Amino acid sequence: MRSVRDCRVFENEPNIRVLYRMSSGCGRNPVSNFNNRLCFLNCQAAFPNSHFYAVLDNADESCESIMEETGTPYEMTNLGNAGAYTRSLDIITEKSSNGEWNLNDIVYFAENDYCHRPEAEDALLEGMHISDYVTLYDHPDKYDSEQIHYGMHYSDIKAKLYLGRSGYWRSTTSTCATYGTTVNVLLEDMEIHRKFCEGWATMQDCAMFHALIETRKRSLISPMPGFATHGEVNCLAPYIDWKRVLDETRIVGEKI
Repeated sequence: MRSVRDCRVFENEPNIRVLYRMSSGCGRNPVSNFNNRLCFLNCQAAFPNSHFYAVLDNADESCESIMEETGTPYEMTNLGNAGAYTRSLDIITEKSSNGEWNLNDIVYFAENDYCHRPEAEDALLEGMHISDYVTLYDHPDKYDSEQIHYGMHYSDIKAKLYLGRSGYWRSTTSTCATYGTTVNVLLEDMEIHRKFCEGWATMQDCAMFHALIETRKRSLISPMPGFATHGEVNCLAPYIDWKRVLDETRIVGEKI
């Protein structure tokens, strides 16, 4: 097990750029209290020092209202899941090329059906001192002995453990499309990110991370327990009362 002290450091504390993707629907089978407004307010509360930009894809007026209400810059698209992710990659290329974003800035891709714990921002910064890619989601499929990943049962995949200030981190083989990395790493890996969107209606996130790890020798870690969860009924990260986390956001959101 390694300590965070053994890992890389940034010369200067980086900016965090949250690229938020929202559509009219909040996931395919969400937990009852997950909805677009609440999940977005929760993400903003969990990343109070970060800079937000939203891609509203196939989104209705209620999604626009959320952005207007919170003063969040956004753009409207009709590209579908993979297309909206590709557009997010274009934004990173554009803003880094014109000098608006720095190479060591952290980009956090956030989907609209996620809930975050209040410590998520600090956890992301911590994770980025350890790994090239960081997910805050402790995916329950990693504990399913029957789940197979590229010919191996998840229970047979070995992981490295890291001791952080906030708890434990583990190396992992894949995650969903809500994750963080740096602008520089994204630009270096851009070909792979685009490859797993081209010709697909839905981006192939699992295959993408497998390729990044195998061909680019990139690292990906997740925390135990998680600082975020996917909102699908059967996909909640273990050990955290996510309904309570989101309900506490609701109380704060009623004041906005």
